[in-house]
Amino acid sequence: MTSLYDQSVPMMIKYLNNASKILDKTVTFAKDNDKNLDEILTFRLRDDMRPLPYQIQSMSDTAKAFASRVLGHPETHYEDNETTIPELQERITKTIKLLESVDQTAFDAEKVLKNEIIMKTKAGNFRFENGQTYLTEFAIPNFHFHFTTAYCILRHLGVPLGAFDYLDDVFQKV
Repeated sequence: MTSLYDQSVPMMIKYLNNASKILDKTVTFAKDNDKNLDEILTFRLRDDMRPLPYQIQSMSDTAKAFASRVLGHPETHYEDNETTIPELQERITKTIKLLESVDQTAFDAEKVLKNEIIMKTKAGNFRFENGQTYLTEFAIPNFHFHFTTAYCILRHLGVPLGAFDYLDDVFQKV
């Protein structure tokens, strides 16, 4: 069976890097098309949906919380106060560095594979059978939900993105 680490951390790092590249494309698009970055950053697809910074923050939070919860470490909290592309880029960089610093072997310890995960949120506490269940039923879907929403916000605003921007470095030509 593939290790819990191999199923999670490298994937999250890869897609955080892809989100960073998409933000770079957004800056280029705004400059080339005389678009206001503040308007891009505050745009909502629907009134009850959150804007781009929240989507990037949520990707980061999901990745950080996954590592902390599965390993039983205190969660690392960031302020969620990013309002510019450079600040979002820094948030992504900090999250990647945190993920790169985790002990790969700790993810596959017996307690991680067998102990339940309790996710404490404002909406209540939620139980997952173990780290594997938490990863597949919450962390991966939630991580990609927020990345997809960020992607859709930018596509809607005209940023020239395609599937290969989202999936960058996934396919290797042979």
